Amino acid sequence: MIGEKKIGLALSGGGYRAAAYHIGTLRALHKLNILDRVDVISSVSGGSITAAYYVLNKDKGYDTFENSFKEKLKHNVLWIAIIELLLVIGAIVAIVRFSPDGYGVWAFAGCTVLLLLVWYYVLPVSKFIEWAYCLLFFKGAKLDSLPDSPVLAINSTDLSTGNQFTFSQDRMTCYPYSKNLQFKTSGFPLARAVMASSCIPQIFSPIKIGKKYRKGNGQIKPLLVDGGLYDNQGAHKFESSDGHYAVDYAIVSDAGNTEISSEWCFNPIGTLIMTSEILMKRIKNFQRQHNSYIPNYKKKVLYAYNDLMWNEYESIPKRFVQNIKDGYITEQVLDAHGITSEMFSQLSDAQTSEDAFKEILSLVEKNIGWQQLLQRIPQNHTVAVKVCTNLIGLTDDKINALIEHSEWMTEVQVRLHLPFLVK
Repeated sequence: MIGEKKIGLALSGGGYRAAAYHIGTLRALHKLNILDRVDVISSVSGGSITAAYYVLNKDKGYDTFENSFKEKLKHNVLWIAIIELLLVIGAIVAIVRFSPDGYGVWAFAGCTVLLLLVWYYVLPVSKFIEWAYCLLFFKGAKLDSLPDSPVLAINSTDLSTGNQFTFSQDRMTCYPYSKNLQFKTSGFPLARAVMASSCIPQIFSPIKIGKKYRKGNGQIKPLLVDGGLYDNQGAHKFESSDGHYAVDYAIVSDAGNTEISSEWCFNPIGTLIMTSEILMKRIKNFQRQHNSYIPNYKKKVLYAYNDLMWNEYESIPKRFVQNIKDGYITEQVLDAHGITSEMFSQLSDAQTSEDAFKEILSLVEKNIGWQQLLQRIPQNHTVAVKVCTNLIGLTDDKINALIEHSEWMTEVQVRLHLPFLVK
């Protein structure tokens, strides 16, 4: 918090790639003396692994958190799900192998149809991943045992209502249930909340909330999958009508690297996955445009975005000044950079625009320490963007490449868009 203003941090989805990427964001905010002043952390999918682990371990000191978390990201949590899948395949092979002569094909077809009908009962992958999360990251921690600050918002998507379902230290919320059904965080496993947030619907079985954690007589019950379906950036919560999560300033760490392509759309499954990716990317673009590229007088929250896909490093200050010219930067930010109304007027005047642009650019670059930042430009962006979205353990090279980009980009964007946060 700064004065009476609240600070939010959004950690996007993206599997282990996102979990590692967000370490760089946390490191940059720690170095800038902002991390301890963050009031709300809103997370999705892989970002929820980082957010939950950080809040659980933050009192041990930042360096302890980072070092231990990087080591844990080298471990594969999918191994138990792979073993389960192999056992099911082995059982089908055995049934086919020992079927009476001439019935092997029918046995295989019957097993396949039956498996599709009861897939989530035969292969409850999410239960095993939750167990692996608990074993590796959370050691049996419960939602209500987390520190009160910062407020944690672990976001998932509710298939029963089409809305965002959020887990926090003292509440589990989804607007459509507010009248008929309430939820209790007491004793609720932190690993299950993170699993609900990272439950990829094409792979994992949806998460239910048992009777033990519900009260009321609502006929519809939550059925939860990956929060990225609703908002993969985690920023939606910051402009919520629920003041518990609303903030004034927000840093968004986005580890998404989706490239739209028809290469794999030669079957229904590939087409379905790409359709989902297109919808998620459209939501992302719309949300970012709403948050950043609207007239400054309409902005409720001031944002600083850090994106894995941005690699035109040298042009960042110039694009910032262009946003000033286009009217997307608020007076509060202009004042913090020492940009006067006269300088802004000259920037908008065709006759003085070019000289004013250079003057403001020089001032902004000086304010953010641009020459020093240029000396630390990330060198391994190609490695970072090639890291896949999964839960397979990462190498040191991949982890460090992701952290390097995120740390640098976060510092630059915060110094540009939220300069008054930097001490």
